[in-house]
Amino acid sequence: MQPLCSPLAYAMTTLALFLVGCQTQPPQKAAPETLAAEATALVPDYTAALQSNPKDYIAFLRNWFQGVTPEIDSADIVRYSFAARDQTAELAAERVISGSEAFCTRNAGKITKDPPALTCAAPDGKAIARLSVQVFESSAQQPGTLQFTGESAAWMSRVSEAQLADYRRVIATLSSNGIGGGVLLSSGDGFDVVRFGRLSGPDFYALKTPNHGLIWLEDVVSVKWSPDAISIVQRDGERIEEAGKGLSPGNTIVRLQPTEDNQLKADPLTYDQPFRFVYVDPKSKQPRQVRVRAEALVLEVTVARPPAKYRGGLIQTRFDKRQAEAFRRSLVDEARKAAATTGKRTDSLNLDDAKLRADLDQIGRVGPCARTQSEDRLRSGDIAYTEYLACVEYRQEAETLKSNGGKLTPDETPLLYLGRAARAPWYNFNGVLR
Repeated sequence: MQPLCSPLAYAMTTLALFLVGCQTQPPQKAAPETLAAEATALVPDYTAALQSNPKDYIAFLRNWFQGVTPEIDSADIVRYSFAARDQTAELAAERVISGSEAFCTRNAGKITKDPPALTCAAPDGKAIARLSVQVFESSAQQPGTLQFTGESAAWMSRVSEAQLADYRRVIATLSSNGIGGGVLLSSGDGFDVVRFGRLSGPDFYALKTPNHGLIWLEDVVSVKWSPDAISIVQRDGERIEEAGKGLSPGNTIVRLQPTEDNQLKADPLTYDQPFRFVYVDPKSKQPRQVRVRAEALVLEVTVARPPAKYRGGLIQTRFDKRQAEAFRRSLVDEARKAAATTGKRTDSLNLDDAKLRADLDQIGRVGPCARTQSEDRLRSGDIAYTEYLACVEYRQEAETLKSNGGKLTPDETPLLYLGRAARAPWYNFNGVLR
């Protein structure tokens, strides 16, 4: 029996974590000698191939599996895939790992733990080769499958350098955004991007797709979403069309964050960290920041081609009292429509209720409104314009309720009326009064 700490035992433990697909029928049963024979037919003895190619891992694999056409075949990387019953595939995987371990030992190397791959490293720590093995369980859609990929040291070096280049590119963009961040311009449903980065701090956006991985948003000319589909046009002219469930803006737009080990992680959008952009208000001609949290609000992103349009810094905007009045009128109109629809024209709160009174004191000061609301923060882009107006309105309505005995009406307290009487979720900051 192999000791638990051996590379082979470790590999098979890792392998077990990568069994994918759900079995829709009982596992196929066969005699042990039958399974062993099937595994040997898939993965023959490696001794002759190792003697012929003791130094070149890719040549060793080609010689070992001569007569089989690899799915990927180049001088520095090969991938093989074999259909087999589940138990056979698992035994065959053990044979592939044993052969690679023998190659590593022949070159004075040692297998290092690098899940899901097994990396052969020389005594000085330099990589010699890498093997990735996966066993896919049989399902109604596909048979059981053994898939493994061999990579040379040269390939691993190129991949590592490409990852570092991506890391350096993101770092450079984030650094150039500075404290004020960059600016995104938009009109309607299409975004004309001037520079990437949120306005209160640096951001780097990308698209994450099932079949093409990460695509930098600044390398994109346009991206369009339709129900369960995404269409991307890149600057190099390549067009990408993907279909499938969940391909919505909220699931495909991600924010790239550098890690301490020079890697990049893709963070999904959240309520606190939404997709941010700035548009020029068609009436006031002033730039306004918008934070997209609802997926339906994004239909298309169009990225400006000329990089000369890039600019950053503070938003040169001003507080417009007429726009604030228009915002309140629109709330009153919406509240009146809700009252007419629901037939509930007023509502009342019991201000003697200590908990409710405490909730009322938090109106306009919790959730997004917990951020300091000021015109300076509006200009710097730390807060969105509609957020600023809504928080001011909430605080004013809270004072109105205290003075009128807790009466909710569409005309005097439209936001609170919509949040309580009409149950409109957009106006329910932090669940207060629900």
